[in-house]
Amino acid sequence: MHRMLLPGWVVAMGIAWPQSGALVCTPSAIPQVLRGEGLAERMGDIAMDCAGGTPGSVINGNLTVFLSVNITNKLTASGAVDAVLTVDSGSGPVAQPAAQLVSSNSIVFLGVNFTLPASGRAAARLSNLRGNLTQVALGFPLPITANLAGTLNFALSASQVIVGYPYRGLLASYSSTGVRCTGSPLPSTIGLSNLFATGTRFFSTRVTEGHAEAFTKKDAFGDSGVRIVARYSGFPFAARLFVPDVVAGSSAFQPTGGGDLGVTQSGGIYMPGAPGSLLLVRVTGTDSNGAGGTLVYAPGPPGSGAVGFDGATEVPLVDGAGIAVYEVVDSNPSVLETAQFPTFLGLSPFSSGIGTVARQDLSLGPISTVATASAVAPAPRFTANPPPGDCTALQDCDARYVPRLTVNGFPPQCVALQGSAPQTRYLQINNISGGLLNWTATVVYKNGAGWLRIEPDSGFGDGTLRVDANPGMLAAGTYEATIVVDAGPIAGTKNVPVTMVVTALPPPPPPPAAPKVVVTSIGNSARPDSSTVAPGSRARLEGSGFVGQSTVVTFDGIVARLLSVEATRIELEVPPLLGMKTSAILEVIVDSDKSGPKTAPLAEVAPAIYPDGVLNADNSVNSLGNPALVGSAFQIFTTGAIAVQPGPVQVKLHDRFPKPLYAGPAPLLIGINQINVPIPDDLPAMQSEILVCGFATINPGVPICSRPATIWLYRAE
Repeated sequence: MHRMLLPGWVVAMGIAWPQSGALVCTPSAIPQVLRGEGLAERMGDIAMDCAGGTPGSVINGNLTVFLSVNITNKLTASGAVDAVLTVDSGSGPVAQPAAQLVSSNSIVFLGVNFTLPASGRAAARLSNLRGNLTQVALGFPLPITANLAGTLNFALSASQVIVGYPYRGLLASYSSTGVRCTGSPLPSTIGLSNLFATGTRFFSTRVTEGHAEAFTKKDAFGDSGVRIVARYSGFPFAARLFVPDVVAGSSAFQPTGGGDLGVTQSGGIYMPGAPGSLLLVRVTGTDSNGAGGTLVYAPGPPGSGAVGFDGATEVPLVDGAGIAVYEVVDSNPSVLETAQFPTFLGLSPFSSGIGTVARQDLSLGPISTVATASAVAPAPRFTANPPPGDCTALQDCDARYVPRLTVNGFPPQCVALQGSAPQTRYLQINNISGGLLNWTATVVYKNGAGWLRIEPDSGFGDGTLRVDANPGMLAAGTYEATIVVDAGPIAGTKNVPVTMVVTALPPPPPPPAAPKVVVTSIGNSARPDSSTVAPGSRARLEGSGFVGQSTVVTFDGIVARLLSVEATRIELEVPPLLGMKTSAILEVIVDSDKSGPKTAPLAEVAPAIYPDGVLNADNSVNSLGNPALVGSAFQIFTTGAIAVQPGPVQVKLHDRFPKPLYAGPAPLLIGINQINVPIPDDLPAMQSEILVCGFATINPGVPICSRPATIWLYRAE
């Protein structure tokens, strides 16, 4: 629809100068001081004084308005803009048809119509034109202009008027940049006086108008008054926050304050009356941007008497984050006003969140990113623009009631040897003024990383900061960093430069030569995967470098009998003199070279049957193709089954325990046991298992058994 209108109004953008007897309208405006953070700021009204027309003549046509920034008015369901154009022909203002949005920065009033009275004069007024001031850089108050054009049958003496100047609307001060979470008690009944009396820890926030008309209450066109949005984040799970329900500003009978920013500790006293005094009321039930919700208090009419405030309620926290929203319900547009409110922190001293540094962020509200006309976005609305400090505007940057940070006591340079121990230094942090000093400390590295450690990283009031400069694994060189102690925008920030010079270590001595003789493992001769061996049994060593002119193996200095020596393997008898020891230090000496010491696990008995170590009665190896005759005997060759001090030997054959016919040393085989056992004649032909058990003197009732060996039996026909 808007595009269809373009040809009609574009051709009429020039100023039409009147013919004789034509109506001439002179536009004017009183420029408003506007909030530069605003996305939907209400411009100054545009007035048009019209004279010189013919009495009784009908004036009609279209009026187009161009704004130097985006137009951000509310849109109705039909797409109309809620800017209002009225014409007074002598009988009072009469509303003209609603405006339509033509482009992002222009609207048109279609069908403007009025009749000139006998005086030939009329007065028009355009109200509630809203614009996006964030398109103009803050700090550069360039004028916001409106240009008028139309197809009306009257002339404009000028086409452009200035409707506003953007200035920053919100300034602020905080008692701290970060909020250090420490143990803080809560009273049984929540109220400002009880919170102060209990000693509940708090941090103060001060908000100040950037100009005298920045804090405005709700008008006939707005969804709300200007709001202050305080967003909290980073608080531990157990933390609870409380804020005042009502905040009386600097122009009130008694301002609200915590007593730490130059205002007496008080809940505040407010007296309704003209021209008004600043009053902020908490809004509950808002969305996450501070829109919507319900005011918890409504001021009485002028002259209704003074009201004192003591109410405080909790800020709901979800995952350590929450929001508190205040709306301006009264103010004095002729005075630069300020207000401050404490945020109380309740936290058990035993909470896991002790030491957490949380934060608070402020902005005008409701917060939005909608920078064009909208049917749903609130008006007014603002970007989440962090406010600068307000002490310059209030001329109290050097006041005695605000804290002032000093940092002393750290030498600028450390010299350390590579890999040496940390060097410890101390910084003294002091408040040389009044108020509460709440500080945080961080390290900013110019090069290298992690070589400075500070403790604690935050605190209240005077304190000592321990600084450990650790050369650690740093290469030789010069390293620079800065310790930043930040006590907030009022108390100030101090930067402490730190330099550490790391000097190189002398070259290390050459590494020792690799040993020529190496023992990698010791194992049972019959079962090399078992590292436990028994004194008097046969063992096997694996390794390298075992062959030379002379090879000697010792266990705790006792020389072992060697049975075979190869380059990577030695078969030996574990010295019987080791007796009942549970371990021994094994060493191999080849000529003049010695292996590193190795611990050999020992046990009195460690039975193991040799592979192919079960023989039939005819001395042949028992196998599937060579089974033993039931009723004959087996010869079993083991090692480690019989202790140095011989004890009983037990044999389990299938499910029988036949008594050995012989159990002792195998003839001519050092370290090997031979056990002869009969095969019960009632056993069937089958494949089964046989195992050998020995008994140690330390626990004679518990058998220590070998792994089973497979055997095969047959019966005679």
